[in-house]
Amino acid sequence: MAEIISALEERQEAKEYPILWWTEWFHERVEEGKVVNYCGLPYTCKFTLDKAKYDETKVVIIHASSFEPSDVPNLHDVKSGKKALVLNTLESPKPFQVKSEWTSIFTHLWSYSFNADFVATYFVAGRGPGTFLDYILSKPVYTIQQKNAFRKDLAPVAWIVSSCTSHNGRHFFIKQLLKYTNIDIYGRCMKNKDWPMHPDGRSFSDREVVARYKFYLSIENSNCDDYVTEKIERPYAVGVVPILDGPKDYSRFLATNHSSLRLDDFATPEQLALRIHQLDQDDNAYLKYLDYKDPANPVDSLLNPRLLETFDVPQGIWGPDDLGARCGLCKLAHDMTEGTYQLTPNKVIGPDPTCYFTKWGYISWVAEFYWWIIVLVVLGIFAVITVIIASSKSRRARRSLQALKYSLTPARWREKRVADDHSRMEDYQLLASQSEH
Repeated sequence: MAEIISALEERQEAKEYPILWWTEWFHERVEEGKVVNYCGLPYTCKFTLDKAKYDETKVVIIHASSFEPSDVPNLHDVKSGKKALVLNTLESPKPFQVKSEWTSIFTHLWSYSFNADFVATYFVAGRGPGTFLDYILSKPVYTIQQKNAFRKDLAPVAWIVSSCTSHNGRHFFIKQLLKYTNIDIYGRCMKNKDWPMHPDGRSFSDREVVARYKFYLSIENSNCDDYVTEKIERPYAVGVVPILDGPKDYSRFLATNHSSLRLDDFATPEQLALRIHQLDQDDNAYLKYLDYKDPANPVDSLLNPRLLETFDVPQGIWGPDDLGARCGLCKLAHDMTEGTYQLTPNKVIGPDPTCYFTKWGYISWVAEFYWWIIVLVVLGIFAVITVIIASSKSRRARRSLQALKYSLTPARWREKRVADDHSRMEDYQLLASQSEH
């Protein structure tokens, strides 16, 4: 009992460092009063939105979606190293995040990017309930036989989508894919399926919806390095094969290297649809994509090593998740206050150069007009050849083409050509006269 009381007294005496949110988080004050006391540090931190505490804090945070260029802290304090200015975002980069004139004011980045100062993925690191690895290793909700039974009323593929706009034009790809396979689309955009309800009137959860399908479209709205959201966690958690589109490198997030399909692996939407149909008809081939959930297989040797390296962190170690990022921020606040961290005045996060915008914007018109373009090009070439042949046999046509060519030639070029022709004529006349003598 005495040890417990002593520990409590020591904790009460632990110094607490304030961290200031300069902006709200999506117009909400949810960060006010949050305490960071789970990091194993001999001190704690407390978040506040009270700007009256500006002089007390060394760390100031701006949420990217709430960023206003006209409303920022004293940048002289930042450039002189007195304050750290942190950009917080779990969303894909907004337009200002790819422009150096705005990103240059921030000294630290709190983001999904593994190049950030404080990494906070959409997942929970470690082992145990609620972690990314726990979802990956959980038992599938339905057997393959049950999924085949669901196929009488459902498409092979599901998609839950709330945003009708995206930076990468993913909806263009899906519109083409719909021509070759059925997709049940739920949500506010491109919806073709009503949200299911339980007999007692309760709505299905997202995972309950996804679990009944064989495939799920885990496609991000932007293609940026490390930008992988809960869209991949949904199918992994319930035993469904994700169809992915996001960063170039997914290795940190894949259960195995054969646990998903990727849009980039197929030349056309039609080829992807063909693969979906093949797996839909072949249970054994389909189940190979879910072998990491088979309890008969040795789990740790089967899972992707990069996944384990990233998320299988020992207890007490800060992982690449929200809690780990907050612990890092708390340490920064302590170190700057106590003078053990010297902020380099020229330290800036800089713009994000990894995003591939409008990735799928081209696919709609290419798919729609591909054959027409080929036909028009062939007809154009044929027409040009016909005109050339006809012109070579007609003196009048040759004269017309020469006249057209003359009229289209810039005046200075015509004058130069006349001068050159006149010079060549003088040389010819001189040569002729010498030959006569």
